[in-house]
This record gives sequence, C-alpha cells and structure tokens, in this order.
Amino acid sequence: MKLRRRRASSVPAIDPCMGDPLARSFCDALAHRDWPTARQILLGTEHPDDRCFLLDACGSVADVQEWIGPIAAADPLAQLVRGCHATAWAWDARGAYGAQYTRAEQFQLFFERLRLAESCLYDVVAANPDEVAAWAFLVRTARGLELGLEDGEFRFQQATSRHATNLKAHAEWLQTCCQKWSGSHARMFQVARSAAGAAPDGNMLHALIPLAHLEVMIDREDDGAWFYMNQPEVRAELRMAAERSVLHPAAELRPGWPLYFNTFAMAFVNAGDKPAAAAVFSRLGDQVTTHPWQYAGGDSTKNFRKARSTVS
Repeated sequence: MKLRRRRASSVPAIDPCMGDPLARSFCDALAHRDWPTARQILLGTEHPDDRCFLLDACGSVADVQEWIGPIAAADPLAQLVRGCHATAWAWDARGAYGAQYTRAEQFQLFFERLRLAESCLYDVVAANPDEVAAWAFLVRTARGLELGLEDGEFRFQQATSRHATNLKAHAEWLQTCCQKWSGSHARMFQVARSAAGAAPDGNMLHALIPLAHLEVMIDREDDGAWFYMNQPEVRAELRMAAERSVLHPAAELRPGWPLYFNTFAMAFVNAGDKPAAAAVFSRLGDQVTTHPWQYAGGDSTKNFRKARSTVS
C-alpha cells in the first residue's frame, strides 16, 4: 500500500496546550468544572515555568469565571487559577487591535476584568509570597492597568528573586518595556540581552532576543522592516541566540516549548536566513502557535504555513 505524504499546506488548528498532555488534562478538568482533578494537577506541578504554562493554558477555557469564585474564596490555588484566567479573560474583552480600534465598552470590560485578576493574584501573594506564577501574572496586570514601569518592575523582581530564569515573568516584563506600551526599544533590548546573557545554554530565555527584534520590525514600514531584519548584526544575534537555545543540543523542551521555536522561525524567515529557519521548522513540525505569527496580521496558521513554504 502506498503511503500518502503529508501535504505541505496542512497545518492543524492552534492548540493552546501546545501538545502537552498534562496541560490538556488540566484544561479539560476546568472545562468540566472538575476542580478536585484540576487542583491535583496544579498541586503536582512544582516547576515555576511549568506551573505558569498550565495557568496560561487555562485562559483558553470558557466559563471558568462562572463557577470558580465560591471555591476560590476558600482555596488559594483556586484563587490563583481565577486570577490567571481573569487576565486572559480581560485581554479577550479588549481584543487584539490597537487602542485606536478598540471601543470604549471593550476598554471598560477590559479594566473590570483586570481589576478582578489583580485582586485575586494579590490575595494569593499575600497568603504565599513565594508563588512565582502569581507575581509573573501580576506583571501583566500592571501593564494592562497602566500602573507604570516601577510597579511592573517591582512585580518582575519579586518573581525573579524566587526563580531567576522564569520565562513568564521575563516575557511579560519585556512586553511592558516595549515602545508600544510603557518603554522604549532601548529598554526592551536591555531586558532581553541582560536575561539572555545570564541564561544557561539550552534555556529558552534566549528567545527574548528574536522577540525583541520582531517588536522593532512591526514598528517599521515594509521596506524598513526588511532592511532592519536583514542587517548582518541582527542576523548574527539571532543565530547566536538560537544556537544557545532552540538549536542547542541541551535545549530545554519543557511544556510550552513550541512558542519559542515559533518565535525564532518567524524571526529567521523575516531576516532572510533560510538555513536557520529551515532548521527550526524541522524541529518544530506542525506545532504552530498564535504568537508571534499574529504580528503579520490575519490568520496565524496561514502566516505560519506561508513562512514555512518559503524555506522548505
């Protein structure tokens, strides 16, 4: 029997759990309002990066806020889930477009939900100051509530003083320091390069480098974006970051790893580095993520497929 080859254009739907079975079990439990099972999964997930990933994934589950409140009043773990879920819930209300395209009622709902998230997460750290995930998500609520860089930096430092290489805290702090939020390109690169410089080989903090370059790219017009990404120094920095992370023999493929591979893939494609892009796509397979492909506008899976076709 002749086997069919996978069509090059075939890309599965985006999986918020990124193929991780534990995250899928956690989200399924929440979807079925099975708090004892969800609690046991979260309780058994001790690594701060893995814990943050589960709590990020749970933001994709509908209707959690309808039932978790009474449970959260008596259980700090449920309050943690409530706060982290409310953060994603807030961004759902705001939408993915710029402020000029966001309606007043969307902003009102955005801030209401963010205040709920902020309240829940501060309850968590008041009870347990060492809950890294809560501090990491509080970096994001500070950004959304426009509390300023000092407040965001305090929360970031609280997270990283307890887990120096926390991926979630660094990613949220980098976004806060972006020019489109409260910072500048210079401050954003200071965060990215400082974190990457201190990170061990194989650690995914090196993916902050391509993310920072993509943030600059989307601020520029078509030709300007192309010339920026194709500068020799940009391409060299991307290569070095990849060789210390996604292309390193000791690459840490913890839950959520496809996000960092997608970030490098998009950066290499836009930098015109086809060999490096092909190497990343080869390891990535069909594990497409929404971020960062939404930077190109339109459907992330189509952007992924188009980019991959240019190097295959």
